[in-house]
Amino acid sequence: MTRQAAGQATRGTGLIGQLRQQARPVELAVDRLRAYYATESGYVRAVDDVSFEVRPGDYLGIVGESGCGKTTLVKAIFRLLPDDAFVEGEVRLDGRNVLAMTPIELRRTRWTRMSLITQSAMNSLDPVYRVGDQIVEAIRAHGEVSHDEAWQRAVEMFDLVGLVPERLENYPHQFSGGMRQRAIIALSLVLQPGLIIADEPTTALDVITQDQILGRIRRIHEAVSASMIFVTHDISVIAETCDAMVVMYAGKIVECGPTVGVLREPCHPYTMGLRNAFPNIKGGIGRLIAIPGSPPSLIDPPRGCRFAERCPFATDRCRDGEPPLQSVGTGHSAACHYADQAAGLRERAKEKSTWDEVAVRIGLA
Repeated sequence: MTRQAAGQATRGTGLIGQLRQQARPVELAVDRLRAYYATESGYVRAVDDVSFEVRPGDYLGIVGESGCGKTTLVKAIFRLLPDDAFVEGEVRLDGRNVLAMTPIELRRTRWTRMSLITQSAMNSLDPVYRVGDQIVEAIRAHGEVSHDEAWQRAVEMFDLVGLVPERLENYPHQFSGGMRQRAIIALSLVLQPGLIIADEPTTALDVITQDQILGRIRRIHEAVSASMIFVTHDISVIAETCDAMVVMYAGKIVECGPTVGVLREPCHPYTMGLRNAFPNIKGGIGRLIAIPGSPPSLIDPPRGCRFAERCPFATDRCRDGEPPLQSVGTGHSAACHYADQAAGLRERAKEKSTWDEVAVRIGLA
């Protein structure tokens, strides 16, 4: 290791210790949250009766295909949805309902108690201001800090995420995609929040840079112990990084629990289908199996299970009545009428012919 690299590593370790002392992990409780978008055809029920908890220091993953409501959920937690959106329920941060906060209270809470790593770093940074100036502005907006003190804090944060301080003088377009994402991570940490939410932070990055970003986020979480939520469509990322997971489909939570338990013994057919769609490097070469069809319209969703049309095990009971989210093990819940038969369903779900029957039924084969 060079003397310069050793110095950066030493400073980074000191910063981690400083963040650990200053940041206080928070508890998040989302209770019966609904978030609908108004359209000419009616409300789009993007998030529909969602409840989950993140205990202090937890690392929770939220996974689901595009359009399942993941980003809307994140925006609802931060109160970033359009004014004409319909939102109800509660988002309690250490017992305080974020949805009931005044604008002043909300401003004091964002970035200091909870912060966001966005999925499009180029769109999140103002192209006409230096990156360092944007970080300084965030720091000074939340406290009586001089420009020089804020700039030094930005230098420390860049050091922590592996960027040289000189880069603070640059504009966003002078950064690579991975560097911009690291800058956003630095911005999310600069006020020592107790909860960090990463919304698809590796979107549009190459696999090497993705791994670097994921590793950086994971090491920071392990060192600082802030509460974290990682939102992604890639179930393999959840398997690699998160202690617990929530599986969303068509605006609903269909399964949740410890990551190892959910992936080893999924109890909802959708989770079984997701597991079929990513490779197992320990099990040799196998065929990846796609889930036929697409999610239902969220303007007029089906009255029963929203996965019923694409589910190989669905019956009239599934189409007529919505299954409740019920316990299937320690800390593990699933919203399926036939969760008690999951062991047998898992074996059938491994066969491509099982899903081929769905394709035939819905007219795709």
